[in-house]
Amino acid sequence: MNFFFVIPAYKPDVKVIDLIKHLLDSPQAHITIVDDGNENKLLFENPIFQDKRVSLLHHAVNLGKGAALKTAFNYMLVLFPDVKAVITVDADGQHTAHDAIKIAQQTEGSQSLILGARSFSLSNQKIPFKSRLGNVFTRLIWLIIMGSKISDTQTGLRGVPAPLMKVCLHILPNRYEFEMEMLLKAKELNIPIEEVPINTIYLNQNRESHFNPVFDSLKIYFVLFRFSFSALISTIIDYVAFYFSLMFINVGLSFILARLLSFCVNYNLNKRFVFRKETGGIKFLLKYLVLFSANLYIGYSSIEYICFEGFSTFSSKIMVDVILFFFNFFVQREWVFKSRKSESD
Repeated sequence: MNFFFVIPAYKPDVKVIDLIKHLLDSPQAHITIVDDGNENKLLFENPIFQDKRVSLLHHAVNLGKGAALKTAFNYMLVLFPDVKAVITVDADGQHTAHDAIKIAQQTEGSQSLILGARSFSLSNQKIPFKSRLGNVFTRLIWLIIMGSKISDTQTGLRGVPAPLMKVCLHILPNRYEFEMEMLLKAKELNIPIEEVPINTIYLNQNRESHFNPVFDSLKIYFVLFRFSFSALISTIIDYVAFYFSLMFINVGLSFILARLLSFCVNYNLNKRFVFRKETGGIKFLLKYLVLFSANLYIGYSSIEYICFEGFSTFSSKIMVDVILFFFNFFVQREWVFKSRKSESD
């Protein structure tokens, strides 16, 4: 089996030459490196790029890591239509050839997304504090929203199976958030995610990285926070409709009318914007109607009971909606919009 390595390179130095040399020590290695709009082309005149197992692709301008990966994915899928997986490797020296080959070996016979996982334990002094803190925060958000554990969500060393590569070509973000979108796509398609321990290397406290810890982290978190945005919009509609309808009808009918309006909006936002489903409309709609009916019964009964206990109408609704928010999210993620494996093949 051949090992196909992809290296996106923006402002690389000689470390990428050493990486390529060591990867080529494996007779199975084929390397595609993407020059992501680098102004200095001297490095790419190195004789190593003339090796028949090395392909060099160019961007006219810097388009971002995600764009570089998509360029390489498309190139590999066209040139090697039978490729089973590619291994993405960063060019900044954070990944060793040994670990990259270990990930490549792990992809043999596997249909999983393989992640090279660094150790982010508190005792690991190799890791800059900002990187450790950012990883912990992202892991927590992922666990809450996606319901699964990943120890290193931002690793650039990955074994990406061909079916996921094809889907990733449609991902719109072109920079660091692309890699978080890749994880979401794998989750959506029920592609298993496996982690393999790798060396934790941070050179000069990661000062050479082009990752902006503030702006790029915000972009990554936005990929996850869109799950809450839909709920916020629907909640605003729900409360506005509930408030105005109370002027004309009773609490029960106001609740039903407001929930009906907000659920129509929520369904369309969640289907298209949150869970990114373009097909299966009738199936999703029927399951969503079941959830809607359950919400009406649970919500109306709970508000009536809490009001009976002496709470105001609005405070009762707030308490019920907080509970229903988490109930609805997990039911939608695990049942309403969950795709079967066969649907993604």
